[in-house]
Amino acid sequence: MKRLTFTALLLLAFSTVSMHAQSFVEQMHFEASTATGMRNNGITPIDFSFKYHVDLIPALYIFIAIEDNLSLYKNNEIKTYVNGTSLGGGLGAKLLNRTKSSHALDLRVKALETLGKPDWKRTTYDASLAWYIKSAKFSPVVELGYRFLDSHTHGFDNYGNAYISFGLRY
Repeated sequence: MKRLTFTALLLLAFSTVSMHAQSFVEQMHFEASTATGMRNNGITPIDFSFKYHVDLIPALYIFIAIEDNLSLYKNNEIKTYVNGTSLGGGLGAKLLNRTKSSHALDLRVKALETLGKPDWKRTTYDASLAWYIKSAKFSPVVELGYRFLDSHTHGFDNYGNAYISFGLRY
């Protein structure tokens, strides 16, 4: 019974999505951005990100993300920072995909893990809304979201913060 219900729901979901032929190049997007978040636990994050998107269906895509994470803080009243690189991926849903407007709004979730032996080992979880202009060329991207960092390094606590990101999409 569960299998029949799952199959029926899957067919119903696919029937609501309008399909149109796209070349593989039209299904790929690249994005480069820089982000900063609100200060929390004395830490101000700055991130530089590159994302590679591939459409699964017209309303849903997956992406791979790599980020350079820079965290500014004070240690004994001396300004300093920790640096690291994170790699991960996520899922995006196009909320305004069907409208004839040139504007788009996506809901994105992603998870990242630090690579190598960084100063601050952590796992990052994001949920955000991304606005951009639908274009075959470069377009601006603005992303607002919430980020939770699960720290694996002694001396750094877990924390969450709101962030904003600006970038370019192709």
